[in-house]
Amino acid sequence: MKEKVLVVPAELLKDYHEGLVEIPEKNAFEMLKMGFFVDREKAETNESWRQTIPYVAFLDSGRILLVKRTAKQSEKRLHNLYSIGIGGHINDSDGENPVEAFKNGIFREIEEEIDADILNLKFVGLINDLSKEVSRVHIGFFYIAEAKVNGIREKENFEWKMIDLCDLEKFEEGMENWSKISASWLKSNLLRS
Repeated sequence: MKEKVLVVPAELLKDYHEGLVEIPEKNAFEMLKMGFFVDREKAETNESWRQTIPYVAFLDSGRILLVKRTAKQSEKRLHNLYSIGIGGHINDSDGENPVEAFKNGIFREIEEEIDADILNLKFVGLINDLSKEVSRVHIGFFYIAEAKVNGIREKENFEWKMIDLCDLEKFEEGMENWSKISASWLKSNLLRS
């Protein structure tokens, strides 16, 4: 059976600037109400749809989770790049209603990839990146989780470590673009004096 993923029409994002778009979570969920499920294979090449991806940065006592995607990870376009976001596709098995599926899918993705006790989960905004082929068919829903991070579950797909927020820039050159966008926001908003 083919994997079906949640998409929204790209047209819904036409008025948003590129980068991190800070909007209320309720506005993002309004957009999700227009979502529907399609075969992932078709969604990966159709720029009239944007696959919805929860993208969660994990903060633990002033440190942030940094992962490096291995060559065993499924998205070849992101192999060997650093990421500060954990998440993935929302599937039809997460629920029939797009908003409920998204809410369920966030926690399924986190549970699949990371061992963490989440204390707080806060929506920041949308990652709207049109700079690369992979990002033109995805839209990121950026969250920050305050958590106790115990480790990574998908050890074959990710190498990981906790780093100080102020050390993010040391890894930016090797980061996937969504992480560069997110790291820029974190530095501006969490590292202010």
